[in-house]
Amino acid sequence: MLEDRKILVTGATGQIAGPIAENFAKDNEVWCAARFSDPVRKAQLEAIGIKTCWWDMDSGDASMLPDDFTHVVHSALHVSPDYDESITNNAEASALLMQHCRKAEAFLHVSSSCVYKRHPDHPHHSYAETDPLGGLASYAEVYPVIKITSEGAVRAAARMLELPTTIARMNVGYSWTGHGGLPVMQYNTFKEGRPWLAPIGYSNMGSPIGGEDIGRQAHLLLEVASVPATIVNWGGNEPVSDRQMGDYVAELTGVTPSFIEGAISFDSFVSDNSRREQLIGQCAVHWKDGVKDTFQRLGVI
Repeated sequence: MLEDRKILVTGATGQIAGPIAENFAKDNEVWCAARFSDPVRKAQLEAIGIKTCWWDMDSGDASMLPDDFTHVVHSALHVSPDYDESITNNAEASALLMQHCRKAEAFLHVSSSCVYKRHPDHPHHSYAETDPLGGLASYAEVYPVIKITSEGAVRAAARMLELPTTIARMNVGYSWTGHGGLPVMQYNTFKEGRPWLAPIGYSNMGSPIGGEDIGRQAHLLLEVASVPATIVNWGGNEPVSDRQMGDYVAELTGVTPSFIEGAISFDSFVSDNSRREQLIGQCAVHWKDGVKDTFQRLGVI
């Protein structure tokens, strides 16, 4: 595990990079770069010793950041409905950040499992890193384009800069930071008396992974960084459906679960974890324990 290093984490206001920054801050000098539209989150990070720095990734300018980080975790994202603008603000910005941090020992880029082309046997298919790319995200059509083009930019930059890199395709990540991810979103939906949308005729499946494992595995993913970039799925050990998750959220919190079939606003996929297990091992926390931990940290239970 990393100790006494100088680490940059982008996107630490969200549910993925938040637990990573908090984990790294225990034994390292951690900087978090973001626009910090939420001053409360900024104060929370600073309270545990993290240095915060205002950074607008859209500009491509990282001159306000130090250039002597030993490790970088890049999870920041800016989704715009304009495709060309989104590519500039994410793919180009990722490569420019790598150029600024080219002295680093390793770079971790957080991608998404949404990059995969829907398999004919979906949702029963487990998507592996060798599966065709194409992308599907009903919640934002531009999202897979952002992730695929960013992966291309990061792969090229890793080779040009000789910067060891890991591209980790996040599945259903959840934690106690940001919007919390699937279980917290379901809890808020049920609490407000609204139904959760389920796809017509089948279950929406995913491989949920919680904040404890996300924080711990970020260390390991940096350790396996390479040139050309290491590409690996990043998800939990067990496939779980939206209905399974929602029923467990209700069991924990006392809300009444409700589901209705229709045009869903959140697609998810089951990850084939063979490569992840080979490179960094299995997750340490069962998804139910991770969800319980999340709600305990949020003070819900």
